[in-house]
Amino acid sequence: MVEIRDAAHLAGKDTWETQQALEQEHGLSGHRMSVYAIGPAGEHLVRFAAIHGDYGHVASKNGCGAVMGKKRLKAVCIVSGTKALAAHDARGLIQAADDIAHDLKTDPAASTLYTWGTLTAVVNLYKLGVLPIKNYTTNVSGVDLAEWEATKLRHGFDHRGHQCNACGMRHCHIQVIRTGPHAGERVDEPEYEGWSGAGWQIGLTDKEAVSWLNTRIDRACVDVNEFGWVCGWVMECMEKGYLTEKQVGFTLAFGDADGAYRLLQMISHREGFGDILAEGTKRAAEAVGGEAAKCAVYTKKGAAPRGHDHRGRWEEMLDTCTASSGTLESGVPCHQTELGLPARINPFDGEQVATLVAGIRGRRHFEDSLGGCAFTFRTRMANLARALSAATGWSYTLEEGMRFGRRTAAILRAFNLRCGIGPEVEYPSERYGSRPVDGPAKDHCVMDQWEQMVDSWYAKVGYDRKTGKPKKDTLRALGLDWLARELW
Repeated sequence: MVEIRDAAHLAGKDTWETQQALEQEHGLSGHRMSVYAIGPAGEHLVRFAAIHGDYGHVASKNGCGAVMGKKRLKAVCIVSGTKALAAHDARGLIQAADDIAHDLKTDPAASTLYTWGTLTAVVNLYKLGVLPIKNYTTNVSGVDLAEWEATKLRHGFDHRGHQCNACGMRHCHIQVIRTGPHAGERVDEPEYEGWSGAGWQIGLTDKEAVSWLNTRIDRACVDVNEFGWVCGWVMECMEKGYLTEKQVGFTLAFGDADGAYRLLQMISHREGFGDILAEGTKRAAEAVGGEAAKCAVYTKKGAAPRGHDHRGRWEEMLDTCTASSGTLESGVPCHQTELGLPARINPFDGEQVATLVAGIRGRRHFEDSLGGCAFTFRTRMANLARALSAATGWSYTLEEGMRFGRRTAAILRAFNLRCGIGPEVEYPSERYGSRPVDGPAKDHCVMDQWEQMVDSWYAKVGYDRKTGKPKKDTLRALGLDWLARELW
């Protein structure tokens, strides 16, 4: 049964306040009812507004929260059902699930998720030069990295697990802040991207302050990554004199948690300079112009990258800039050897990078179509095909899954082209594609190989470099003759 109710009494509430009000209204909480809502940012149509649910779970990319705000939809409540789903082959499904769990628990790249969630990424990515620090102005820090190991990020906080229902991974927790002005306040433990976007990217390394700000970003319902790029950009520009106190409304320096929160409120309510920033990094930089515009991190399509320094991870920059989804489209490589690809590549060799990104294209689309978790999907794709077959009675193979994914990618590409988003904007901004001034990637500049790398990617995925269209032969091989007629 679906019921539509008036939400006027929820207007202006943040996402936590909205959930608490609805839990009280319905007399349901915990796993008995999920609530996914928007906060002030969604109501004010901030371009990077997100949808937030269940105290720490977020759908954040492409302004999906602004879509809810535009449709005047405040929240969706999903009450737990009473009837179980019947699998075609329950035994086979359980066996596939066991194999998937074994894959995850024994693979070094995935096993830490069962103990620490994404917390280990902070130190690991720092060592690779992939942790963004102060808006890409440096890749080194005087901070004691030992204090940022996963054990230190979690231990000492009074916390409890808050995973998705029946999940065995440890990547969602509710914490209690230990010290400082917000001591005793409950917050959701930041994922890696929270430590990045609400922390290192804006020069903030006080862990309690990062945890508090990360939750405030969720409660306002904005994408933590885009907020980090916007806020870090303002901080750098004020430090260098490209933005003034008169323009912004106050002085904001790297590491200022209270100032970042003030800026968040301005953005969420489109107040003063926050109205410009609410348009996102690219549009804000173009509106300000001058030297300030050169400091902003974004793709020419208008999206902001994940909370990584992609100057040290070229495969993600190539994927982000050529994607039809505004973020990673092919995804993070895992078990790529089952697709005939090498287990390791030189991350600064454009040809090897293009081969890898093109080769895994379609895998993420197939995974997303299953409606499951990206962490669970770090197993072999053959296992996912087995699970799908057992659940539905189909006889799905790895090859069919990849074909399905590449067909989906081609349709998404056609949609973007129809909207006027073509190869002419498949580039990083000046800062996004710059050479690191220090750190592990300082001797490598992605733009030195960009054109050749993109040319190679286009050839390998079977798309036309000039127009961006999937070629006729590519579309026909995917069973998309109708799309070939539309595009060509």
